[in-house]
Amino acid sequence: MPRNKRQQFDTPGIGFLLGFLVPVIIFFAVYFFGEREIPFGNYLNNLWHLQALVKLASLCVFANLLVFMGFIRIKFDQAARGVLGATIIYGLAVLISRAF
Repeated sequence: MPRNKRQQFDTPGIGFLLGFLVPVIIFFAVYFFGEREIPFGNYLNNLWHLQALVKLASLCVFANLLVFMGFIRIKFDQAARGVLGATIIYGLAVLISRAF
């Protein structure tokens, strides 16, 4: 039985992709609207030396909550699982970066 158009977007892959891309887009938006005159490499280096890179990345991942809740609201449970998976991977990356 073929899936309808609405159901084809309810996949863990779509959710994982959105859960991965939303924090990256927000990170670039913070750079673009805040410190556009500094080259991006210098911006990352400054954040790293100020020990703020991991903190800013953690705040960007917080936006996944909105994506997750949006998928839950429209009853895309499989896509919500993908967002949760991407958020867990980001969380593990933050945990590992804090350890070293």
